[in-house]
Amino acid sequence: MKPISVIVGKDNRFPLIDCNYRPMTLDGYRGRCVRAGTPRFWNISGQYFQNEARHEFLLEAVCFAIVIITAAVPLVSAANAVVELCRAFAQF
Repeated sequence: MKPISVIVGKDNRFPLIDCNYRPMTLDGYRGRCVRAGTPRFWNISGQYFQNEARHEFLLEAVCFAIVIITAAVPLVSAANAVVELCRAFAQF
């Protein structure tokens, strides 16, 4: 059923709505927060680090070290080349 709007006078900004509003009651509803059954974020991450993360940590640490060494070798070589270039220009 659509509400019927009634405009009374020009002073009202909004029309008056005539509708049959019936508040509904929920028998099993209680207006409070329930937090007992939900795990918190810290508990979830703690369980992850205790159980799953330990098994792959060594492999990931070795792979990270290999990536760092692989990235450091060209940087050291480039720094050595810059030092040699500066020494060559200093002799002139």
